[in-house]
Amino acid sequence: MTNTALTRLGALTLALSLIGYAVYELALLPAAGFPSDDMRVILTGADTLRVGHWLKFGYGLALALVVAGMTVQLREAPPALTQLALMAGIAAVALYIASGMLGLRLLEAAQSFYPTNPTDARSTILIRIVTQSLQAAGTFAVGWFAVLISIAAWQARALPRWMSALGVAAGALLAFVFILPDPIWLIGPLLTIIYAVALAIVPARAPVTTPALA
Repeated sequence: MTNTALTRLGALTLALSLIGYAVYELALLPAAGFPSDDMRVILTGADTLRVGHWLKFGYGLALALVVAGMTVQLREAPPALTQLALMAGIAAVALYIASGMLGLRLLEAAQSFYPTNPTDARSTILIRIVTQSLQAAGTFAVGWFAVLISIAAWQARALPRWMSALGVAAGALLAFVFILPDPIWLIGPLLTIIYAVALAIVPARAPVTTPALA
């Protein structure tokens, strides 16, 4: 599979994962009675919560494809930017997969504890703050990946200028989503969906280079 195909596939999967997560947050969770601290509601809705964790794996896989495709396509762009973007992207993939894996394991453990030891089950569920923190850190890293790779593409003229600007804006909003008030923070994920769809349709071109003088 070519680097362009990797980028297209990753960007499309990323957009679908984000749309799926929006449906999960806005429709599936409320239908299952969330948010709630009631253990009966939490365990009854465990399968719904698992959907959210599985979406993190989809997001991580999609991001890995985009990182692999974009960083190779932009290998002739400013090296420092592409290398920093690569590190941010790899970190984000690892954090999202860790958050999803831990979340699934916590739900499984809580369900096994609850019949005989409800206290341990509740203590296990409370550890979800760790999964939320890992996801937040992953979003922070994704934001910086988008900012850095978009600036590299801008300098190398490997993407249309409007796409690079969109990537920088989306990335900046994602990187600082944890300090943005409602509903401004929602703009970041929305711009990311638009950027991912655009990236799937208009992948990066070969960077423009200046030939060396003889």
